[in-house]
Amino acid sequence: MRPASCYDRKLYICGSVIELVEFGLPVVKTSKNSRVGRAGQSFTTDDVKLSNRLKNVGRACQNVRRIVNTNFSTSSKFVTLTFAENVTDLRFANHEFGKFLKRLKRYLGYIPQYIAVVEFQKRGAIHFHVLMNCPYIPVEVLERLWGHGFVKINAIDNVDNLGAYVTKYMTKDNIDERLAGQKSYFTSHNLKKPEETTDGELIDEVLAAADVERVAYSTEFDSEYYGTIRYTQLVLASPVTLADFRSPPESRCFPPLWGECIPLRPGRAGSY
Repeated sequence: MRPASCYDRKLYICGSVIELVEFGLPVVKTSKNSRVGRAGQSFTTDDVKLSNRLKNVGRACQNVRRIVNTNFSTSSKFVTLTFAENVTDLRFANHEFGKFLKRLKRYLGYIPQYIAVVEFQKRGAIHFHVLMNCPYIPVEVLERLWGHGFVKINAIDNVDNLGAYVTKYMTKDNIDERLAGQKSYFTSHNLKKPEETTDGELIDEVLAAADVERVAYSTEFDSEYYGTIRYTQLVLASPVTLADFRSPPESRCFPPLWGECIPLRPGRAGSY
């Protein structure tokens, strides 16, 4: 029997998208306080710095993808805010985005649920992609509230995986040095957190009951510490939550998403 402090699968519940991570070797649960960080290290090579940046970018994309799928839908509004001038100063751009939010709050009477990601244009200019849960606002009003240039309202009616759609804007330029030590995305404080579990029985129950429309993505790769890791992302017909499965039936079982039932492609987990 596997010790309670170990697990070999992890499931993320993100609205109508679920992500299953299967580990070739058992993962030992550790407390955050026991992790060893880079504090006190006297020297870090450029290669290590680049590797750390790439890891941070990957984690940021994962966070955004899961937050988006948990809180937003095709009825949300997706807008792009651009600067008429060639603004390349990220601190200034972020400050102006904060002022836009304050003006939006005055217009609506409240701060809507939102997530915004930073992107750099080819000419170096900064713009923001913002996903919001709010009523319809005419583009002319949005341009007045933004006050810096062109505003585009993006059509997302036919997007069935908003998280993957939004993170495509992040993966191109998030390694830009201007993002070092800076946030690559912003969120409102009123968003739900994605759910996750490592409980094997609960994972089986969710997968057995899930109304899967399609396999959005699957991959496998080798890890020094966890063996072969297999990642599968499923799009469901309707959202689910772990609360729906807290009292699972006694005899439910689901075969692992493994082997020939799902064709696996080489690649990196979380990439698109």
